[in-house]
Amino acid sequence: MQLEKEKKEKRERERCRALAQRIAEEANPASAALLGEQMSLLTKALHRAGVEAEEWTEGSAAELLVVADPAWETLPETLPARVLLVSDESTVMAGWAEQLAQRGYFRDFGWRSKGRAQQSALFCTSQPTQLKMVRGYEMEMDILRDRMVRAERTSGEEAELIARLRSDLSLSRSHEQQLEKTLGEVTGSKFWKMTWPMRYVVSKSRQLWHTLPLFVLLRELRSGGIEGVRELARARREYAALFPGKVMRADRFAPVELLVRQAGDQPAGPKISIVVPLYNTPLDFLEELLDSVVNQTYRNWELCCVDAGTAPGVGEMVQQRAAVDPRIRYRKLEKNELIPGNTNKGIEMATGDFIALLDHDDILHPCALWYAAKAIAEQGADFVYTDEATFEGKVENVVLYHFKPDFMLDNLRSNNYICHLTLFSRRLMDAAGGPERMEYNGSQDYELFLRLTETARKIVHIPHALYYWRSSPGSTASDISAKTYCIDAGIAALKAHYARCGVAVDDVSLIPGTPGYYKTDYTIDHPGRVSILIPTCDHIHDLETCVESIYARTTYPDFEIILIENNSKAPETFRTYERMQKEHPDNLKVVTWEGKGFNYSALNNFGEKFATGEYLLLLNNDTEVITAAWLEEMVMYAQQKRVGCVGAKLLYPDDTIQHAGVGFGIGGVAGHLHKYYPASSDGYMGRLNYVQDVYADTAACLLIRKEIYDEVGGLDESYAVAFNDVDFCVRVRQAGYTNVFTPFAQLYHYESKSRGMEDNPEKQKRFQGEVLRFQARWGDLLAAGDPCTNPNFDIQREDFSLKILPLE
Repeated sequence: MQLEKEKKEKRERERCRALAQRIAEEANPASAALLGEQMSLLTKALHRAGVEAEEWTEGSAAELLVVADPAWETLPETLPARVLLVSDESTVMAGWAEQLAQRGYFRDFGWRSKGRAQQSALFCTSQPTQLKMVRGYEMEMDILRDRMVRAERTSGEEAELIARLRSDLSLSRSHEQQLEKTLGEVTGSKFWKMTWPMRYVVSKSRQLWHTLPLFVLLRELRSGGIEGVRELARARREYAALFPGKVMRADRFAPVELLVRQAGDQPAGPKISIVVPLYNTPLDFLEELLDSVVNQTYRNWELCCVDAGTAPGVGEMVQQRAAVDPRIRYRKLEKNELIPGNTNKGIEMATGDFIALLDHDDILHPCALWYAAKAIAEQGADFVYTDEATFEGKVENVVLYHFKPDFMLDNLRSNNYICHLTLFSRRLMDAAGGPERMEYNGSQDYELFLRLTETARKIVHIPHALYYWRSSPGSTASDISAKTYCIDAGIAALKAHYARCGVAVDDVSLIPGTPGYYKTDYTIDHPGRVSILIPTCDHIHDLETCVESIYARTTYPDFEIILIENNSKAPETFRTYERMQKEHPDNLKVVTWEGKGFNYSALNNFGEKFATGEYLLLLNNDTEVITAAWLEEMVMYAQQKRVGCVGAKLLYPDDTIQHAGVGFGIGGVAGHLHKYYPASSDGYMGRLNYVQDVYADTAACLLIRKEIYDEVGGLDESYAVAFNDVDFCVRVRQAGYTNVFTPFAQLYHYESKSRGMEDNPEKQKRFQGEVLRFQARWGDLLAAGDPCTNPNFDIQREDFSLKILPLE
């Protein structure tokens, strides 16, 4: 209940913030007075937006009166020149428009109720022309009609889906009944009963084949020969001496031969201090943790246990282990200083050059420190992190593998994807401002990682699941909503990070429904013109849908549309061009490409010559805008000097994913991540919900600064149809920029209707030629893999299916 209340308050704050931002930008009043229940929240938001705001009183000299929830308010006798009505219910506006008209106020259609702000309407005393008034109301009617059509379409699709699911469920039940009937007939037959002794013998024989020492020896002889058996026997003898853990045995995680080989091949790494804050740790969990540490194949470590709990037996167990292995150290704390304070006490104990953080109920893979030490010794890493696995009950019961990308700044600014296992040098920690900070309790690791990665010289990601995170009721591994204070601490940590980095932001907020994932609204310091390049050839109704959706829904104020005409034949196409240019004479133009056939690269390179904007948006003519603030969401990233291409979330008409970033190397070239996932899906580890760095974006909707487009030479015209966008994004990355995907800019994409399918020998031959040319050009990078995903995913699939790498 408390969490739902907090979510509701958060939504209200976000809506008030968005409304205040629009008031400041579009109405631009010197002062405002507020009337209504949301007065306090909106007043604070307006103050932050730079508008003087106060509660309405008779005689107020404010330029603008904002009335929240007008259905429950009475308008004052004396009103300022402008009145803004704000309501969750759009139906109340009609009655108030009539009342205000009687007092000499007219609807200002320059104010449009869009974006994340509430429904609102602005009224003023200046009378518009009759034509402007009619046009304004017609535009409002068009918006309502569009919403109704979209709602009816969605309702119809949902009804069809429910019908299909009901049919599938009925068939499944029928099939289940048939199987039960067949099974009953089989198990009730005389033959089944008569053959029971034979089946029992076969079953036991299989068990003996896998467990009886003689049979096991025969299998080993067959696979490895006599020398292989001798080598395995030697490894088992050495294993018994090297790995003393008995409860959490090391050979539950990796083959004995690998463990022994790593133990005999020690990297020239530093001493690693593993810090564990204990607090009433269950003894069985603690024993498993201790076993997992003493079983490490890397030997140069120490375990620093600090105990702030009161549970009996915890200190005794650690001290008994310390008596046998002096690398284990124990300190009883006088008081509980929560996780940040207790962890810092452990860091004070540490004598190693590197620190590793381990939770008191989790488990290390026996190879974890070996891989980390190898990265430190061979790559000069001062910050190392690994992949991880979440388990329930027994460690073999893995319920989730978290395979992470290499270090990606935008991913980290969206969530603490680094998490476990993390190691960092003491020098780096000191340079970054010291250990964990109490004011970020709940997200203390996140805050620390933000500081460390800001300063780190070399960050290395080890793509193996080497940390096992225990999921239990109330744990963050199970559900971060069990610890709601973590969320507020995470937001505070991000705001502090931006302040240190000198990055201006309007707000940082929790993404609704996704605890632990954050959205940053960057201040748009460079809101230059966006030149939207749309190649088009006939298919005029698709183009009309695209262009009309841009003008009807886009809240970004400064854009132009450049239609790149490509050998259209239909007279209707050219009549539509003329109409569009008359309707939008200031920011729509048609330019004609003189080439033949379809060459997407050449068309955009040609259209770019006519662009007057600071930003270029490559856009297909078969798209339709969904989210009003789509350009703001993209520009806030494209304006950043470190960022190159910015891509949007594109949906098929059935509300499944068409594009959510491009995975490099999928299928031998590239593929769209999460393709065909439902639009409502969170995706792998929530990746469909947050902004992240990607290798490439589709040019069906791609924003980039014009200076970068020119710097890399535009699109390569040898790629007429396929992979021109991926090749372009690779060259942008090679030039030192980061490519970004944002799910907060959404459009429908009707998938290259005007181009057609690769359905004839000529097109297929051209497509295959582009594949081979791409592989020849970028073969080394394809072999290296996509650092924005993970090598443990199946490279032949776009759905994050696992194909886990073996340890070496």
